[in-house]
Amino acid sequence: MHAFTPAEIHAETHATRTAELAAEAAAWHLARETSPAAPALRNLLGEALVSAGIRLMQPAHIHARIQRAA
Repeated sequence: MHAFTPAEIHAETHATRTAELAAEAAAWHLARETSPAAPALRNLLGEALVSAGIRLMQPAHIHARIQRAA
């Protein structure tokens, strides 16, 4: 069994934390690069959900009239 010295434990802990911070920074930068498209996509999704919700709240005879008109 290998007993780790405090220096080895500190070095491994530091390396692990550095890798975690690097991964977190990379994810943050990736999210920032894609963020200009995210609001537009969120708006489109929101509009589609609102439209679907409005259609579901309307009585069935309105849906039949809309389909016959189209």
